[in-house]
Amino acid sequence: MEFRDIGNGRTFPPVAPNGRIYAVPVTQENQVEIFCLTPEGVIGSGVKANWAEITGFYYDEESWEIILRNYIGRGMRFRRGVPCGIVEDGCETFKTNIQGFAIPICVMNRIAFEQKNCIRPDGGSGLSKQPAA
Repeated sequence: MEFRDIGNGRTFPPVAPNGRIYAVPVTQENQVEIFCLTPEGVIGSGVKANWAEITGFYYDEESWEIILRNYIGRGMRFRRGVPCGIVEDGCETFKTNIQGFAIPICVMNRIAFEQKNCIRPDGGSGLSKQPAA
């Protein structure tokens, strides 16, 4: 997948920024804070995975899932068809989309972006870090 800078700190396709993600786990009925996107990766209740430890993601009519190498059989799976949102770091606004794309898609784009851009020639890393001086 190719990501293009479209200005004002945005890319296309859109990637989720650092922040708190809210969704409905498949085993529950109510929306909760499920994890945080950080410069290092994903951190949630009992789960911490850097970008390289995420082995895949899945999205179908009923759910979306992040597949983690160190948590086999305990994937992070969430319901579709119910609100999913993000509160960006430094903001208080709950967003359900970025540039018209649903938050789960933007989270999956962030994973792909970070994994593709793990180490740049300038020493930086994806969205997460500033270029080396």
